[in-house]
Parts: sequence; C-alpha cells; structure tokens
Amino acid sequence: MMKNKLILYSFFSLLFLTVFCAGWTKLQFSIDYAQTSAPAWPIPFQSNLRQNSVDSDISPPYKIIWETSVKSLVPDQPLAVDQYLVYTLKNGNIGFLDIQTGKVIAENRIAPAFEHAPVIDKYTVFYAANLGKETLVSFNLLELRKNWIVNLPHIYTTPLMWKNYIYVGSKDGSLFSVDKMSGENRWQFHANASLFGTPAEQDGKIYFCDIKGSVYCIDGLTGELQWHTELLPNMYGGPVLGTQQVFIGNTAGILYALEFTSGKILWQTATGGSIYSNMALKENMLYVGNNSNKMLAINAQNGQILWEFQTKGIINSAPLVGKNFVYFGAWDKNLYILSRYSGELIQKIEFKRPVKSSPLLYENKLFLHIANDHLYCIGTVDSPSGGVKR
Repeated sequence: MMKNKLILYSFFSLLFLTVFCAGWTKLQFSIDYAQTSAPAWPIPFQSNLRQNSVDSDISPPYKIIWETSVKSLVPDQPLAVDQYLVYTLKNGNIGFLDIQTGKVIAENRIAPAFEHAPVIDKYTVFYAANLGKETLVSFNLLELRKNWIVNLPHIYTTPLMWKNYIYVGSKDGSLFSVDKMSGENRWQFHANASLFGTPAEQDGKIYFCDIKGSVYCIDGLTGELQWHTELLPNMYGGPVLGTQQVFIGNTAGILYALEFTSGKILWQTATGGSIYSNMALKENMLYVGNNSNKMLAINAQNGQILWEFQTKGIINSAPLVGKNFVYFGAWDKNLYILSRYSGELIQKIEFKRPVKSSPLLYENKLFLHIANDHLYCIGTVDSPSGGVKR
C-alpha cells in the first residue's frame, strides 16, 4: 500500500514539473552577473531603507525605446537582474523580458495571484501571494523549481530580506519571520490591523505600519517590540528610513518624521492630499506625491515644503530620485522628469494610459509599467530602439 502511494506521488510530482516547466525558456545569466555579490535592482525601492534613490541619471531628452504588452495586470514595480526585467502579474504569472529588446524570454504561472513584487537573491526569487495556500515561496531560477513553500495567512506586502531571514506582512495583521534557507517559520508579531506597506530595515531593526496608523519597530532576530507609535489612519505605503528618522505618510495627507530609537514624532507636514505610496529620500530631501495631483519636495530635517509641482492626475506611486532629477508618473498619462532641486520641468512623456508604476533606472534606461498591462523602456534620443511593440 505504501509502495503504491509512493509511486502515485512520484507520478503526480513528475506531471506537475512537466506542466509547470512547459513554456519556460531556461534563463542564461552572464559571467559578470555570476561574479557580482548582488543583482542591480533585486528589491523594490532599491534597498531595505526604501529610499528609492540612485546616484546616476539619464541625460535628456528622452524617448520610448520599446513597449510590450503582457497577459495580465502588473501590480507593482518591476525588478531587474542581469539582462532581464522581472515582473509579476495579477494572474499569478512571473515573467522575464530582455531589457534591450523588450522581448518576453519566459513567462509562467507560479502562484494563484500577485499583489506585490518579489525579491531576488542572486538565483532565488522569494515571492508572496494573497490567495491560496502557497503564500510564501522560494523559487530557484536555475532549476525552475520551488525550494520550499510556507502556508501563511494571505500576504499583502512585498517580502523584506535581511541576512538569512524573510519578513512578510499579512492581511490579518501579522508580521512573520521565515528562515531563508529552510522556510521555517521562526516567529510572528501581531499588529493592531492589516499590513499593506512594505517593511523597511536598518541595523537589524524592522520598521513597518498597519492600516490603522500604528508604526512599529521590532528586533529582527527576536521579534521583540522596540517601540510603537500611534498616528492617524490610513497607511498603505511603507516607511522610508533616513539617518536618524523614519518617514511615513497617510491618507489624511500628513507626512510624519519619527525619531529612530523611540518613535517620537519629530515633525509633521500637511501635503494637501492623500498619500498612498512610499516617498523617496536623497540628501535630506524627501519627495512625495499625493491625490491632489502634486509632487512635493520636503526638507527632511524640519518638514518644510521646498517646492511643489502640479500635475493633472493622481500620483500614487513612489518617485525615483537620481543625481539631479526626479522621475515619476501620474494618472494624467504622463511620465515627468523634474529638477530635484527646483522642481523645474525637464521633460514629460505622454502615454495612452495612466502611469501607476514607480520607475526604475537600470543600464542607463528607465523601466516602468503603464496601467496596467504594458511595460516600457525609456532612454535618450540617441539610444537604439529595441523594435518590440505588441
């Protein structure tokens, strides 16, 4: 009887792998990628500080290099590894595009649904799902197989990766710590309400918020609470970390700065419109968009508004800040490039649909998705075109 069960299990396992890997093209990673310590854009907002800033720019003027459509809605910022743009879809697919041409290299369904981007650790993708029983999974890109599966409550945050641990937040208000190698559930912390914003980390401390306006700092090793601060609801974006401050915004349109070690409110600034996304931070300047169609630059030390730029559409995705420019999209179907110091318009690029994605800068190009199933590559006017449009 046991032997028959083993044979049956082996048959269905083989059948699953055959069906699962059908349509996959084996990814080819470069030698340079194999020898680097980390991929170029492996997690949303560039780092665990969630500052969404880089030390380079793309020189204007700009043009669309390529565009391509995908099979479902893109719910979050794409990522970039080696020569691939990595994206997840609402229908549970993960896909890989050639960043030079926009051609889809591989795409297949690996989850019931995706609400957020995964994180990438060299050749491993850690992804969370908000449906089904396989809610946190480690997936091997080289062997196209699942390393481990964890059945947690439905996850509504992008995973946070720190050392050998993965942290995810659930709709039932729990933050989980899972061993990166084994998938073992180490501990969980119970917040007061659902967790939607992506957690941040610095020096082993995990910072996150719940929907009702509570901000938490816990020890990443033990899950022990360090501090807890009550602010106004609702919070859909996650915290951004500076040198000694935690920055967070809410749908009341208020941007807060909290002290790192105590959670004490240092200052708060009314932006005039609901904040639904993360902000960006570079050199003591915060950049945040809101539902009053404005992009604002704010002094991170005292909360003073330095400049405002008015668009004709909601801004509900995090801006990207480069060395001299800030890049962001709005629901008025434009991608804007401004001087990050003055707010002066450098250029805007018009699309056919609203821009709801935070752009990423990789290989001297900008990548973003347009509502909600088209991916675009933006480059300088002398960049060669990829030629893919479908």
